[in-house]
Amino acid sequence: MAKKILISVVIVDFFKAERIVSNVERILAQQGDFNTEVIIIDNSMDSGNQQILSQCKQSDNVTLFFNKQNNGYTRGCNQGADLCRGDYLLFVNPDIEWTSVNILADILAIYKRDPRVGIVGTRQMNDDGSTPDTVRRFPNLAAQVLRRSSFRHLPLLKGIAEYYEYGEFDYFKPANVDWLQSSFMAISRHLWDKIGGFDCRYFIFMADPDICYKCWEQGYKVHYESEIVVGADGLRCSAGGFKDVFSNRVLRFHIRDAFIYHFQYLLKPNIPTARKSQNQRSSSVNYEQ
Repeated sequence: MAKKILISVVIVDFFKAERIVSNVERILAQQGDFNTEVIIIDNSMDSGNQQILSQCKQSDNVTLFFNKQNNGYTRGCNQGADLCRGDYLLFVNPDIEWTSVNILADILAIYKRDPRVGIVGTRQMNDDGSTPDTVRRFPNLAAQVLRRSSFRHLPLLKGIAEYYEYGEFDYFKPANVDWLQSSFMAISRHLWDKIGGFDCRYFIFMADPDICYKCWEQGYKVHYESEIVVGADGLRCSAGGFKDVFSNRVLRFHIRDAFIYHFQYLLKPNIPTARKSQNQRSSSVNYEQ
């Protein structure tokens, strides 16, 4: 008898225990010809948060680990991945809401239809019904600076940030994309091991464009699937402009991580395969490279 595929879901928590409890219940209720395990890494260092999370231990398929210090999102993801046994890894933000019992089966079907897909992300829907921007073109330093300043609206500079933000992207059509947020990101174990996981130089941000670049670099695709939908709370911890840097510690981490990214990719070329495939949208994921 063939061994069932195992899907490992990794959740890194920071004070969102109640949402995670609901999250885990829906993950374990997913239906399909596979097995599921959930790994929760808690960076909250809070006894009350830990007590709520302990409800998840009622299932043998859940591993719960309480860090004694906040190791950051990226290290937390890698820590969870090290505890996984799955053929596919799925990194899920604590606020994600599972809207269907077939989500994992639908993601697995994408990999079965096209073995050149390495990373998969899905459409998200905020609690207020809006669609968050989870897809971007590969970052450039000028765009990331301008998008947080009033200078972005100047005629000569307006298009720089807009191009990076990919405002014209149609979230209701599937496509291969440069990169997508790791708030709900699936990756094959084979590719994860080949890349070496997330780059731990990033504390919270920029590890997702980095791993997506490396996915394309290895000859695999980053696929956005519009037909699979998950919920989200719509709260952005990095929201704000330059004036908010002094009051928002998370925003300072974003700037720090962005500088690390741009120093690393300063002389690297854009991946032409990703550019080409953005225009090859179809209801099928069998895109040509």
